[in-house]
Amino acid sequence: MAKLTLTYADLYTQVSNFLGLTSATVAPTSTDLTVCKGIVDRGIRQFLYPVDARTGTPHRWSFLEQYYSFSTIGGQYKYPLPADFSELLTDFSHDDSQALMPLEKRSAQQIKKMRSITVTSGWPLYFAVVPLKYDIEIGTTYELWMYPTPSQIYTFSTFYRPDPVQLAATTDLVIGGISAIETILEMCLGVAEHQEDDNATLHHQQKAEELLQKLIRFDAGKVATDKVGNLYTGRLVGLDSDDVSDCSRFAYVDQNNIYSQS
Repeated sequence: MAKLTLTYADLYTQVSNFLGLTSATVAPTSTDLTVCKGIVDRGIRQFLYPVDARTGTPHRWSFLEQYYSFSTIGGQYKYPLPADFSELLTDFSHDDSQALMPLEKRSAQQIKKMRSITVTSGWPLYFAVVPLKYDIEIGTTYELWMYPTPSQIYTFSTFYRPDPVQLAATTDLVIGGISAIETILEMCLGVAEHQEDDNATLHHQQKAEELLQKLIRFDAGKVATDKVGNLYTGRLVGLDSDDVSDCSRFAYVDQNNIYSQS
């Protein structure tokens, strides 16, 4: 089934057409192909790390928030993080069935110092994200250190920002989906306009910025309070209140009578 998006080949072909390297719909080859792929790669990189013009601060795309869950091993305090890990977005939370304290972030030096004073095991209280030695083929990878050393299996989850892999195959699709593809295309054409066309025109650079800011506003509107499914505010007696009428919670609705009160 065809999708309303663009592939890697679609992007560098449009760049080639814009620069007059090939006629309409014809893909570049040889040196021209290398140049056009480089332009597309630059456009995508600029798209991935935008700045919100309203605040002057970096914007974090919602589609670059990756969920990650893992379980500890008794007696082990170091754990590899995903190969595409870039930065941690939330603290580590424990499985709902384990009523334990959340972990507090510390530096690798602090974890090492605590371990030098005493090596103990139990429920981990602290964690550190530690970069490993840089590898020329895969870049920088990271691992997680915990203290105290986990004494058994504990399950944790978090959200992190991944570093998207470079597009390679002609049919590869760009991250961000249909809502982002026009912005990405204009950013690639804007790079071509600046890099290869010596800013003869600014049309695509201006259009790219316009679409980028619109997309940032749209993406920022995807708040965590969006509700999915059937939520109902019921009453919970005796929780953090002397007046039980003020205590509320989310509860499952009686499917036989969705208007029933609890």
